[in-house]
Amino acid sequence: MAKILYTINGDGMGHATRSTAIIGELRKRHTIKIIAGSVRTYNYLSKRFPDVHNFAGIKAVYKNNKVSDYETVRGFFKSVIMDGPETVKKIYKIIRTFKPDVVITDFEGVTAYIANVLNIPVLCVCNVHSVTKLRYDVPKKYKKAYHKAKIVINTVYPKADYHLITTFFYPPTKGRRVMLFPPILRKEILSLKPQRKGYIMVYQTSKTNKKLINALENIKYKFVVYGFDKEEKHKNLQFRKFNEKQFFKDIGDCNACITNGGFSFLSEAVWLHKPIFCIPISGQFEQIINGLFIKKLKYGELHDSANKKDVENFIKMTDKYYNNLKHFKKEDNSKILRRIDDIINIETGHDNHQ
Repeated sequence: MAKILYTINGDGMGHATRSTAIIGELRKRHTIKIIAGSVRTYNYLSKRFPDVHNFAGIKAVYKNNKVSDYETVRGFFKSVIMDGPETVKKIYKIIRTFKPDVVITDFEGVTAYIANVLNIPVLCVCNVHSVTKLRYDVPKKYKKAYHKAKIVINTVYPKADYHLITTFFYPPTKGRRVMLFPPILRKEILSLKPQRKGYIMVYQTSKTNKKLINALENIKYKFVVYGFDKEEKHKNLQFRKFNEKQFFKDIGDCNACITNGGFSFLSEAVWLHKPIFCIPISGQFEQIINGLFIKKLKYGELHDSANKKDVENFIKMTDKYYNNLKHFKKEDNSKILRRIDDIINIETGHDNHQ
């Protein structure tokens, strides 16, 4: 048994939902303390696990379905100036008291920086480092976003001893101790028996994509829409507030999905063989690369924005994408869990397998 400090980025819920699947299994044989990088993530995790702490981490600010670099950076530096010293003090105290054998982080950099200073092994379990640790060709139109993303990732996230990257595409890796694994999936997704019941599920990270909603309400098709924080029916659109049980039913029974490029939702849709109309948040390269591979693997389409004609054409193509998705190999979380235990065994000198 090892002592693990598990830290989670607080921007977006994908980090929290997939971490839940890993933490739930690791707790069966290890002692785990959790640090969440936002109140929202803390609220989600504290309902499921004991010993959860939080601090105010970096949060992206969206305008017109695009990350506002100025507002995001402004908020980050405001947080560093106002909360930074207290945050570092809080995390340092947790580490000194808990004395973890390893730190596992889902793209949360502050704790990893402190762990580096204290010479505690760091395992990064995330998909974000697909931007910096994988080799692929980047189309010219996305080069600027690519280079900006690399600078940001390498700035806010320090060195990790191991990078365990979750992915549904497998290009060559670069760097030492970089390993690729199938997407981490919640047990509720793994247990679903997907069907096709004649509607498209829409999942948006930001509430600002009004252009998409305007396009959808003029299409003769049913859409179930998440991300606008309201529960109401409008024409052919059924808006839903986030409810996990209903979410699983909706993604399991939909014909296809319209979404941004967030990895967790995309990977769940791919695993369930749901064709994808992908609209990455503008300028957010980690989402763009996910969308590029959705297109390359012919699991769906990549668009910079949505209009009525494009969505109608996508609907006509869903059977073709569905047939392509049948070739995707479904796997559970066992591979990455075994590797995490192997690494813990190497770093602690103990056999942590049951």
